[in-house]
Amino acid sequence: MRIIWRRDRGTVEDVRQALPTPYRGAYTTVQTILNRLADRGLLKREKTGKAFVYSAKISEADYLAGSLNRTLAGASEAARRAALATLVGKLDPSEMDEIRSLAAEIGRKRKPD
Repeated sequence: MRIIWRRDRGTVEDVRQALPTPYRGAYTTVQTILNRLADRGLLKREKTGKAFVYSAKISEADYLAGSLNRTLAGASEAARRAALATLVGKLDPSEMDEIRSLAAEIGRKRKPD
């Protein structure tokens, strides 16, 4: 997924070539993984000429947010807050400014007109 998110889209060979040499599997291995990701709804698969071109159906941010939500869903309220505070506490000041801006934007969207 990381390769597709960085490239926007790619063929099996594009993805295979972008993998570090020690992890560059056979063409059919990469194809199987991409097809499974498409079957799970994470990638779109589009026939272009003789090749399939894969692109993300979900952004990296949305995927991570969903993953965090699923992980935190079973935790107590106190544990969720502590975990999020720990993550936020590790951000550098410029990241904190960006988080504040994003939080303000989300807050504006939540308020009815």
